[in-house]
Formats: sequence, structure tokens, C-alpha cells
Amino acid sequence: MKKSIRFSIVSLLFLSQFINAQQVRDFVIEPPIKPNLYIYKTFGVFGGKEYSTNAMYLITKKGVVLFDVPWQKTQYQSLMDTIQKRHNLPIIAVFATHSHEDRAGDLSFYNKKGIKTYATAKTNELLKKEGKATSTEITKIGKPYRIGGEEFIVDFLGEGHTKDNVVVWFPKYNILDGGCLVKSRSATDLGYTGEANVKQWPETMAKLKTKYAKATMVVPGHDEWKGGGHVEHTLELLNKK
Repeated sequence: MKKSIRFSIVSLLFLSQFINAQQVRDFVIEPPIKPNLYIYKTFGVFGGKEYSTNAMYLITKKGVVLFDVPWQKTQYQSLMDTIQKRHNLPIIAVFATHSHEDRAGDLSFYNKKGIKTYATAKTNELLKKEGKATSTEITKIGKPYRIGGEEFIVDFLGEGHTKDNVVVWFPKYNILDGGCLVKSRSATDLGYTGEANVKQWPETMAKLKTKYAKATMVVPGHDEWKGGGHVEHTLELLNKK
């Protein structure tokens, strides 16, 4: 009897997760913000509410570099297929900006396909602790990556949303991918702070604001990314804590 009850509960949980996954919207590739630089949005449910995640990819002569994976693992292959069809180029590298499901996700998918995956030593440490796949390569902080005529720099400015959150700077375009370190100006709170360093976060944001003062666009990790004021709004939300 107990086994039957336990089986029923497990079955219901699985069915609930399946239904939730089916209800989540498919990814959306936004119009290019620069000729070779794109934002794509994926969706997930947290606390019963749907949220959008902003991630990016860069078109190079050698292939496509993906910055963060789709929130839903079921969309990994379809995003790859769509990018291949749209740009006639394969994904050749994946960079994770931190260890969460909407960023690093399950790197084993890409590892098995022979695609190079990159994460910082700290991110890999957290992934390993959670029993998840680690990257095949260690991200070099502050070193320019030059691939197929394009350039970007992965930078760690300090703890904030997580201990391992990094940003990506595209010097050719003066655009900063702020990841989940930066909140959208439409955000009403700091979101998930279970692994945040709220005390250090304002200091990290101050460094970002100074170091990347030339940025013409800072892309936040979630919600509305268009327009400006995301950095300032993040500081306002932090000041309320």
C-alpha cells in the first residue's frame, strides 16, 4: 500500500513537471541589436509566475558563440537547429555566466556534441557540488577572446546575484551582457536571492557602472531589456534592502 501511494505521488509530481514544461513558451530570437549580435529570450516558471530570461549569441566567421543556454532543456536542440538554419552556421562554443538552470543549465548536452563549453572555476565548483556537468574549458577572466573576426571579454566584478556571476563585454559594439547581476528597470524586486551576496552587490554594481561607463547598452538577465536605466534601477532596488 505504501509503495502504491509513493508511486502515485512520484507520478503526480512527474506529470505536474511535464505539464509545466509544456505550458512554458518557446524561445524567441529578437531582431539583431548589432549585425552579428543577438538577444534570445527563454521562459520559465518560478513561484507560480512566468519569467523571461535574456541570453545572447554572437555570429562569427567560424561559427556561433552562445552566451547562456535556454532555461528549458527541451529547447536546447531546437535553438541549435534554428540558429543553424537562420545563419547557416553551427554553435561552436557555449559560455555560462553562472551556475543556475537558466545560464549553465545542463552542459553535458553540448559536451556530448563536441561543442566547447566555458565556465569559470567557481561556476564549475558550484555545478560539481550540485552533481551537474562541468564545462570542458575554464573561462579566462579579463582576457579578450577573438573568434572569427569578433571579440568579447568575460569579466568578474564581484559577488551579487550569485558568488560566480560574470558579465560579458563586447568592445566592438560597446554592449555589456550584464546577466543576472543586472536587474531590468521593469523589475519590482531583486528576484531569487537564495545564493546572493546582497551586502556586496551594490559595490559590484558600482564597479560595473565605472568600468563600463562607455556602454551604450547594458542587457539585464531577465524581463524587459530595451532602453536604459537598468543599472541605476538595480542600485535602487539594492538600496531598499
